[in-house]
Amino acid sequence: MARDADMEKSAGDDAPGLFDILEIMSDAGPDDDSTEQDVIDMQRLGNKQEFKRSFHSLSILGLTCVLISTWMAILATSEFSLINGGRAGTIWIYVITWFCTLTVASMAPTAGGQYHWVSEFAPPSVQKPFSYIAGWLAALGWQTFVAGSAYQTAVLILLMAQVGNPTYSPSLWQETLLTILIGVICLLFNLFGAKRLPLFEGVVLCLYIVGFFAIAIPLWVLAPKVPAREVFTSFSNYGGWSSTAAAFVIGQSSAANALIGVDSAAHMSEEVRSAAKTVPRMMFLTIFVNGILGFVMIMTFTFVVTDIDRQLIQSASPYPFIGVFAEATSSSTASIGMTAAVIVMTFSMCINSIMAASRQSWSFARDNGLPFSKWFTQVTVVSSTPMPINAMIFSLVILFVIALLTLGGSLIISSLVGLLTGAVGATYCISIGCVIWRRMFGERLPPAKWSLGPLGLPINIFAFVYQATSTILCFFPLTPMPTAKGMNWSVVVFGGVLIIAIINYVVHGRKVYRGPVVRILRDD
Repeated sequence: MARDADMEKSAGDDAPGLFDILEIMSDAGPDDDSTEQDVIDMQRLGNKQEFKRSFHSLSILGLTCVLISTWMAILATSEFSLINGGRAGTIWIYVITWFCTLTVASMAPTAGGQYHWVSEFAPPSVQKPFSYIAGWLAALGWQTFVAGSAYQTAVLILLMAQVGNPTYSPSLWQETLLTILIGVICLLFNLFGAKRLPLFEGVVLCLYIVGFFAIAIPLWVLAPKVPAREVFTSFSNYGGWSSTAAAFVIGQSSAANALIGVDSAAHMSEEVRSAAKTVPRMMFLTIFVNGILGFVMIMTFTFVVTDIDRQLIQSASPYPFIGVFAEATSSSTASIGMTAAVIVMTFSMCINSIMAASRQSWSFARDNGLPFSKWFTQVTVVSSTPMPINAMIFSLVILFVIALLTLGGSLIISSLVGLLTGAVGATYCISIGCVIWRRMFGERLPPAKWSLGPLGLPINIFAFVYQATSTILCFFPLTPMPTAKGMNWSVVVFGGVLIIAIINYVVHGRKVYRGPVVRILRDD
């Protein structure tokens, strides 16, 4: 009997727990876990397999869901839509944007993402320049993502400290130093945790879901709420635009920002098993899952913000939702705990954005799209996992520069949201436009595991119109006729990088950059 008991105890000890299950689902196992289709796709694209395919469906879903963090982004940016559109405007423009975002999907499983798609599908006469510009804009957007997520984490930590000690006032130099520190920690996490990154994505996906309920449930149970009729039918124009309808449309930027970044899955595709099938499916599932969580959170927030003018417009905090938490729960301790859940997500977002940004710049440099391409494309094995360390260091350097710029005030950092949405949105627009041209006038599209069938062309046209409109709107200021302090300066940075990219292409890029299309094997 004792022996039976020991055997039963041993069996119980060996039973897999949550972390074991996540590891089994996330870890690839063998060093070379490419499927036959992955090998075929890499050969067709003319690329050499340099990374380990250690990401599976669950881990890539965790990466994209957490990187986008829609419900968290809603809390951080819905102030803009509540001012421009009101409660009903915030909810309905989100629903419209969510539906439009579902029309975006991936076909070519390569880390290059948008610039690769443009190179393959654009008219031959403009393949090189269009692809080159798309690569630069994607790099701009993703480097901005890294800096923005680190800065957001730093500011939230300092604001949480202020909630605990109301006499404390964070200074600009503290924000800058903490931003840099967070960037360094996230880079080191990527390097020394390289082997366990797929497991990390599975764990953090669970935390993402738990964090959502940890915030939504207290708000629904404890917070005073406005009537449902007001939430779903009350449109407002606090921003002073010419009409409420104009304010409603301009407020769309908040929803667009909360759903941007799904192309991160494409940039990781050369590390994903069965990428041609897994990547587009997980992109779609990410938008679907995040869209649902974002809808519930945005509806929750509009119910518990009982006074838009006092709680949002007159708030001195860069993230007024912290004050809404405190007022809703009547507890600073509860507000700190809820804010901590958001900080975990923004920190994880920074880790994931370094992954996506480094792969995008590494891939673009592989095609001689960036200066010092040989340095960018060096791959180093860390913990038996190949990593583009130099490209990751580049992301950290850009973070340092942007963090130092914040010493001059919040003007630069306040434009990061528009810059991210605009730069990445522009690359979506260019690549979708090239696919439309290919469908209408060019050669047939290559076979894909994820196909839209006969609905492909109308869906692509719809997605193009949406992306073009969304990209333009993200450069709008908070109010009409703004002062220099209230101006959205992201359009200036966007235009500056675009001009630099064009000049660099004319002077140097056109001589060395051919685009990935030259390596693609045709099926003809």
